[in-house]
Amino acid sequence: MLKGLTKNRWLQIPVQIRKGKVIHSLSSRLHRVFQRLHKYPNDIVIETASVCNLNCTICRSVKTDLGRKNRFMSSYLFKKIIDDIAPICNTIGVSYCGEPLLNKDIFKMVRYASDKGMCVSMLTNGVLLNADARNGVLDSGLNFMAISMDGASKHTYESIRIGASFETLVDNIRLFVKERNHRRLSYPSIDLQMVVTQKNIHEVDAFKKLARDLGVERAYLKSLHIDRSKEDVDYVKNLEKDYFVNSTTLPTRYIVNKQGNLELKDKGLCPQKARTPVITTDGDVLPCCFDIFGEYVLGNIINQRFLDTWNSGKYIDFRRNLAMHRKLPMCINCLPSNYKTTNKILF
Repeated sequence: MLKGLTKNRWLQIPVQIRKGKVIHSLSSRLHRVFQRLHKYPNDIVIETASVCNLNCTICRSVKTDLGRKNRFMSSYLFKKIIDDIAPICNTIGVSYCGEPLLNKDIFKMVRYASDKGMCVSMLTNGVLLNADARNGVLDSGLNFMAISMDGASKHTYESIRIGASFETLVDNIRLFVKERNHRRLSYPSIDLQMVVTQKNIHEVDAFKKLARDLGVERAYLKSLHIDRSKEDVDYVKNLEKDYFVNSTTLPTRYIVNKQGNLELKDKGLCPQKARTPVITTDGDVLPCCFDIFGEYVLGNIINQRFLDTWNSGKYIDFRRNLAMHRKLPMCINCLPSNYKTTNKILF
């Protein structure tokens, strides 16, 4: 167990000046070595919001009660988490089951983590990326932003992303890139992603072209994910029948077996080695991002230090005997294959 920051202060110093890409890359690599040597988390996901402004047809989170007491994480709790984990983990995400831009303190949160030398990423639907939000993000020190765009036309996009405006999203992205470039900033790097379904497969080429026109750094396709935890029969059947794409050239985590049912392509060991925990808006520590209902709470950051939870007998046993060997119901949602199986980078 670490005593203060003394054992890895030499790792934190380069991160503080990480705006240089080479320095940031080197520092991240050093941190990875440090994490592996000490068996600490690879990354930590912090749920800053558990609610969303959209009602997407393929998303499970918005269709059920997740059981959270708090819709948004408080700034106080977020800072407590960052202070707690900074000595052992320098990479965090601020998105989980909700839209982070709904949290009124999100920019202050990212700024706080960034000032602590952390690499911060955000997944957003981009609909709320108005002028104030654009300035807030650019002032926050955010490193990476992934924006979901499940269609390259108004009809397709809005039929999947219920409640969103295609024109608003396109304008938001274009103006964000323009303002970032005007400030001569290299961060945040912007990814545009599209979950491939029967509804949008015909727009893959158009999506790639649109992404280039918008000036983002990277565009990629993602495999559809069908959440089967606390199985909702209608939800699963709808996605299998009307959304799943059976393809050998596009990313997919499923195959159709001899019985005509979908099953994961690979059922090997945990791809993350059970080392990518989630901290919810309530402060609960979950083992991974597939536990969206919080069925496997291993501790709570409000009344216990993260390392005390991480090093507890309960968590150690969980990592070694359950999660690693995929013995849990939630593991049926996860594909332990390489990145190329579930994602296809377009550029």
